Amino acid sequence: MLQELEVIDCNVTEQQSEPFTENITAITETYTAKQLASILSVSERSVYGYANRILEAWHWLPESEFRANGIYTSKALEEMRRLKDTGNASEYADSVARENHKPQQTTIKANAAIIPARHTEALETKLATIQRNTTALNISVQDRIATIKERIATESNRTRNNQSVLDELEAQQAIARGIEKGLKIFELEQQAAAATVEQLTLEKLQQQG
Repeated sequence: MLQELEVIDCNVTEQQSEPFTENITAITETYTAKQLASILSVSERSVYGYANRILEAWHWLPESEFRANGIYTSKALEEMRRLKDTGNASEYADSVARENHKPQQTTIKANAAIIPARHTEALETKLATIQRNTTALNISVQDRIATIKERIATESNRTRNNQSVLDELEAQQAIARGIEKGLKIFELEQQAAAATVEQLTLEKLQQQG
């Protein structure tokens, strides 16, 4: 006797496999701070300033979008160009926030100016001018010494006048020595200040990295 076979309906749920996607790492150009400084025609110090302003403006993105281990991405270069063209960090951040419908980070100060393109260059120019003026002053003093000697030789009977001129000469030489000494002290102070700022910036970057 044939038994009827009971047909059992099995609800087979077909698992939908996730579509296979290859993890393809896009090849993008990267840059060092020195390379960016050359491309943007600014100092490395300005590049670090640009990077900080960009990270503040794009605060919802990870830092790796712009730099990792001191190496900067092409997006960082693009935004640095944009920031440089804008000329003002606050305006740049406001523009980025509006375009991406994000709130602007409150740590960015209103009308914050972009870091200038290297203060040391202006300082070096100023020091060079002072040095040229000092050199000219020294030459002038030497010329005056020669003139005084000639006057002493030809006007030996005018002792008092010669003494007065010699006193003036000594005062001029003292001024010249004072200027030279002050210039050296000023240079040392500026070098120490610059070294301190660079050290603090390096430590800050290392902590952020």
